[in-house]
Amino acid sequence: MGLREQKKAATRAEIGRQALRLIREHGYEATTTEQIAAAANVSPSTFFRYFPTKAEAVLVEDVFPRVFARFMDRSDGPPLTEALRAGIREVYGGMEEAEREQDRERRRLLFSVPELRATLMDRYATGIEELCDAAAARTGRDRNEPRVRVWAGAIIGALASVSAGLEDGAEGADFADRLDEAIGLLEEGLPL
Repeated sequence: MGLREQKKAATRAEIGRQALRLIREHGYEATTTEQIAAAANVSPSTFFRYFPTKAEAVLVEDVFPRVFARFMDRSDGPPLTEALRAGIREVYGGMEEAEREQDRERRRLLFSVPELRATLMDRYATGIEELCDAAAARTGRDRNEPRVRVWAGAIIGALASVSAGLEDGAEGADFADRLDEAIGLLEEGLPL
C-alpha cells in the first residue's frame, strides 16, 4: 500500500473511531456528521467522501478484511471452514486489548441502535455474497451452487448470532472465542 492509500485508510479509520466514540458518549440521534468530522479533524465534505451516512461510519472496520485476507491466503491449504476459523484466531489473537475492546463496543452498538442494526443487516447480505465469491475461488465451485450459498449464509448467521449475544451482555469468552465456537458447531453439523 502506497503512502496515499495509507493516509486514506488512516483517515477512514479515524472517522470511524470518532463516530463510535461520539455515538457512545452522546447517543446515535444526538451525534451529527459535522461533530464526527470535527472530532476526526476533517471537513464535513471529507466525511462524505469516505462515508455516505453516519451509520456507515460506525460500520467501518478493518478486522474482517484482515480475516478475509488470511482466509484467501490459505487457498491451497485447509478446508474452507477450517481456514476461516484459523484466520479469525490469528487476527484476533494479534490484536491489542484496546483494539479488541473497540471492536466489541462497535458490535454491541450495532445491535442496540435500530438504525445501525438495519444498516448492519444490509452489510450481512453483502457479506454472504463476498463469502460466496471467496468460497467459489477457493473450491472451484460455482458461487451460486446451493452448498456454497448455504455455507456463506451459515457463517454470516453465526457472526450475527454471536454479535447479538454481545448486545445482550453475555458474559464469558470474548467475541473471537465465541465466533470460533459458533463456526465450530457448524463444522460439526450443529448437533443439538
